[in-house]
Amino acid sequence: MRRRVAPGGVGVAVAVPGGAAGRVAPPAALAVAVLLAAALPGTAAGAEAGAGKATLSRYAEGARRFARADYAGAVDQLGPIAGAPLRSRDALLYLLGASEAASLPPAREAALRHFRELAAMQQSRYRPVAQARVADLLFELGELPAARAAYRALLASLAGGDAAPAVDLTVARFRLAEIDERDGRHAEARAGWRKVLVERPAHPLADRAAARLRATDGEEQARLTPAEHIARARVLVAEHGWERALEELAQVPEGAPPAIRDEADHAIGMTRFKMRRGYDIAAAKLLDVWPRLPPALQADALFHGARAWSRADEDDKAIAGYRQVVERFPGSKQAREAHFLMGWLEFNRGRYAAALPTLEAVARRDRSRFSDDAAWFAAFGRFRMGDAAGALAGFAEYERLASGALGDGKARYWRARAQEQLSRVDEAVEGMRGIVAAWPLSYYALQARRWLGEHGKPVAPFGGPPTAARATVPAEAPAAPVALDRQVAADARVARVDELLAVGLGVEAAAELARVDGALVKQYGSARAVPVLVDRYARAQDFFHVHRLGEAHGAAALRRDPRTDPVARRWWELIHPLAYRDFVERHGPSGHNPPYYLYTIMQKESAYNPHDLSYADAIGLLQMIPPTSRRVGERIGRPYTDDVLYDPEGNIQYGAWYIGHLLAKFKGQVALGAGAYNAGPRAMIRWLSQHGQRPLDEFIELCPYTQTREYMKKALEIYARYLWLYQGSDYLPERAVDATWLDDGIDY
Repeated sequence: MRRRVAPGGVGVAVAVPGGAAGRVAPPAALAVAVLLAAALPGTAAGAEAGAGKATLSRYAEGARRFARADYAGAVDQLGPIAGAPLRSRDALLYLLGASEAASLPPAREAALRHFRELAAMQQSRYRPVAQARVADLLFELGELPAARAAYRALLASLAGGDAAPAVDLTVARFRLAEIDERDGRHAEARAGWRKVLVERPAHPLADRAAARLRATDGEEQARLTPAEHIARARVLVAEHGWERALEELAQVPEGAPPAIRDEADHAIGMTRFKMRRGYDIAAAKLLDVWPRLPPALQADALFHGARAWSRADEDDKAIAGYRQVVERFPGSKQAREAHFLMGWLEFNRGRYAAALPTLEAVARRDRSRFSDDAAWFAAFGRFRMGDAAGALAGFAEYERLASGALGDGKARYWRARAQEQLSRVDEAVEGMRGIVAAWPLSYYALQARRWLGEHGKPVAPFGGPPTAARATVPAEAPAAPVALDRQVAADARVARVDELLAVGLGVEAAAELARVDGALVKQYGSARAVPVLVDRYARAQDFFHVHRLGEAHGAAALRRDPRTDPVARRWWELIHPLAYRDFVERHGPSGHNPPYYLYTIMQKESAYNPHDLSYADAIGLLQMIPPTSRRVGERIGRPYTDDVLYDPEGNIQYGAWYIGHLLAKFKGQVALGAGAYNAGPRAMIRWLSQHGQRPLDEFIELCPYTQTREYMKKALEIYARYLWLYQGSDYLPERAVDATWLDDGIDY
């Protein structure tokens, strides 16, 4: 799973030009310029309706000085306009209060006054952080009773959720303990420090909390219990601190009470499983401990023990474990998946005859969420065995079970391939043509067109004869501008966004717009609201939301040819923008990336979201991971730092070198290069050794990783659409797979 975070939503700290989020391509580079306003005044002019030009000028200068850490200068600019009738006055108060608190010497009293005013603004997105800053300032000013009340109110207001990611509640808890200690509430203070130590083990204040406990209680009393070590480990696992979690679990003595020892061993097994290393250790721990765990945990522990053996390539042991799950816990949710995986593992190692009984039994269980997958693998297993008639029936069964989820032509494509084996070529041709007409330039449409061409029945990308109509919309030429709806543009919510744009707070403007865009569409309708939303997001350089709007409201246009249909082209450009084009063109050559390939990976990985963070700690636009980036940094002469991957240019610079060289490693084959980026080059090399002699359509379907299998398909589809949209190039992947690769040292 990927944690998708909208740009500007990572925190409430204001991002401004000059910071990482501000270094983006100029508006002239935007492919979405086709929807920019032609009939309305500019954003700055619209903003001036709410505030004078001089006020906006000071506001913008104050924001620039804040970005440069010139806090005294920011105060000089923003202080005189703190009471101005601004639509985004809360943002100004945040900048002003933060600048006052950070000035040397800090103007804490003034900052407190401004943050209190901001904290009273119920609808402001800055309210939670303002509440936190009020409490911090009271603490720093020595007003401890007021600080205690403010911290307690803050904790109460945010209890049970993560409504304000920029508010560090651990600081509040630690300082409450400090206040309790100063007031002589020693028991409450120790409880507060211990809570910080146990519940936030990776926080910088955890070590200080431990030191406080040692100072007040002594070394022995401050020592953590085995249960607390286990609790700390679980928190560290949730934060992906695998190694530190194992260190915590190693502190649980072998002689601990049996239930605690079993809990620790279970946690060791699950930690090893989740960290994707030491699967053999994970399997041994989990399969040993599961019978002694509480009943609610037994099936899951046994199941993950079997999965660990599977990931360690010990398929026989894995199948035995899955069978035990099915037999011992037949009514559990794990049993249904285990039953499916027993057949899938046999399929995956090419034992199709052995796989069929299990897969077909699961497919007959209509209520299982694995029924359609089981039907698919059973049908494809028969296809691989040469049982075309059985495969044809199986693909029909898969289509029945997966009805409503077949928006790509998968079932039709493989039915046609089975019909071909049965010499029913006319039916196969009809089926392949239907795929192209229904889902043009989709993965299965690309494969269908390749097949039709090989059978002497070529068709154009959108169906019809291969000599497609001459394009009437030039490549990369913007279509006529769309007049924006004046009523929508004048809406107070949009005007607030305009004001933030006018003073250079683009990231904040996009974040504000994201809070209200759904309501605007609901109120005005998509035809009126979407062009205005696209215009403002484009001005804010927020490609993520531009793409999202395009997919949500214009996906049907992907069935129309953007080279001949100007309206369709507008939607295509929203869905497939030239995001951060300056950076792509500047750094793409370092990896010898073919045109539009980096945009393809960017869309598939993050949907153009520079703040995206995955479960595997992949970061930013191209979802680079820190260990790989450190090695790339040595190649490109730019030392890796922890923040560089959140910077659009930095992420593209690191990703362009690595992604391009990975594609070259696999001879420029887009499916293989993209698949290797998703699963790693070693996995791709292993699959090539197993199935590299098969045609590409079969090779992809035989990929054992579901995520990588679908990743390769989607990458081919996106790449083909980019080339058609911006070059008019008709891309079709080669049928034959080149199973060789370059031994270039890129094995990471």
